Amino acid sequence: MKVVRIVSELDFGGVEQVLANSLPELQRITNFKLTVIVLGKGGRVSSALQSKGIQVIVWNQNPRIPNIKLLLKLTSFLKKHQPDVVHTQGAEANFHGLIAGRLAGVPSRIGEEIGFPNHHSYWKYIFKLIYKNATKLIAISHAVKDMIIELKEVEEGKVEVVYNPVEIGEKRKVRDERGTEREDNVLGTFLARGQDVEEEFNVSDKKVKPFVFVTTCRLVPVKNLDRLISVFVKLSEEFSEKPIELWIIGDGPLREVLENQSKELGISDKIKFWGFQENVLTFLEEADAFVLPSLSEGSSVSLVEAMTVGLPSIVTKVGGAREILGGSNSGLLIDPRNENTILKALKEVINYEKYQKEKISKNAIKEAKRFSIENYIQQIIKVYKAS
Repeated sequence: MKVVRIVSELDFGGVEQVLANSLPELQRITNFKLTVIVLGKGGRVSSALQSKGIQVIVWNQNPRIPNIKLLLKLTSFLKKHQPDVVHTQGAEANFHGLIAGRLAGVPSRIGEEIGFPNHHSYWKYIFKLIYKNATKLIAISHAVKDMIIELKEVEEGKVEVVYNPVEIGEKRKVRDERGTEREDNVLGTFLARGQDVEEEFNVSDKKVKPFVFVTTCRLVPVKNLDRLISVFVKLSEEFSEKPIELWIIGDGPLREVLENQSKELGISDKIKFWGFQENVLTFLEEADAFVLPSLSEGSSVSLVEAMTVGLPSIVTKVGGAREILGGSNSGLLIDPRNENTILKALKEVINYEKYQKEKISKNAIKEAKRFSIENYIQQIIKVYKAS
């Protein structure tokens, strides 16, 4: 089976991480011939996939809707290579890829809605027409499925829910400054950078390890991190005698703004911006709780990653987070626009007793197994063959 995956960009982010996690394994266990078309820019993930033998073609075009030149180029490519399946992800890729797939006569045309569409009447009409070109549509959570059906962009029978996968595997091996190979962890990251481990992590005998809240995401407005920082100021004031920190893992257009905010509020010593990290699990393992206050969240890979290491979670009630937590009782749901509810949840997690932490950790790890790459691939293969 020849499969062409089409995405807008392939640097870092949720869609990119899904491909990075799943495509090498999909190619390994099937006889599929995989090709990834990146309409816009490539980056870290495109290079990583290429290094693992995945054919990635980066076009560096403007994927903004509509790009007729891009649409014609994509149609020509699909006619020439005649894939059995075209699988597009995200608005720009769905728009150009599903039309091109229909024009090129590709038998299975699968679109994927990667979040909550913010469509006014004009765009609802446009995407209703676009999705008529799809033989199947994937939604990354039931919340997303319900939204696109409510918008009347697609009929219910055409939509399949497939949750984003998370890799649960062995840690990377790294070499410290002495050339000794060992498990990759946050302390190892510091050794590689030549920084003072004891000072940064407060792990010396003379210091108390802080209680660490961690969030991993792109630094964009919808993640609501400015409000989280404001709440963290209040939390720090209430727990002035208890060391607490907020770790922000990720990069994006708001990084400088958020860093300046933490400085202006006089709390930059307790908020650490780590930037993009290849291996977030090592940071999660050093933390005590995960927090995700997004204004909108279709289905969070970051939340699942936090659950795989047993962290209690404080997550937005807007979107698919409730579905990911399932029946684990390992997270608190918050109203992302209400600072008081966020503060209350942060305080509650800090005050968990040891037995509560142990129970939550066990439940979270168990629940996270639903989102394994193996389960994801089985569902994707089923969708490919059924559409």
